Amino acid sequence: MIEFVILLGVIGGWIIVASTLFLMLALGQTWGLVGVALLVGFILINHSLKRKYMRTIVDATPRAKAIAAHIFEMNELILLSSYLVSLILYEGIQKYVEIIIKFPHALG
Repeated sequence: MIEFVILLGVIGGWIIVASTLFLMLALGQTWGLVGVALLVGFILINHSLKRKYMRTIVDATPRAKAIAAHIFEMNELILLSSYLVSLILYEGIQKYVEIIIKFPHALG
């Protein structure tokens, strides 16, 4: 199960980066708040998995419990840094990249 938790953190991080960056680039900077909602959702999922996992490993050694707790904390850091990276990428793209969308003229 711990591998699933790590995978959830990595995939959740990519979802947060991709969706926040896309929404901000396509619809404007205020749409970055949707990324905050995703971030909070993934952190809540992480907390519920942490409670469930810690109840499951009652007979584990204290070291194993500490490692498991650190893995869940690492997931939160991955999620938080993913949102921060999307904001930094947005600022960089807005500052250094000009995106031009050209539509062909109607024939007629």
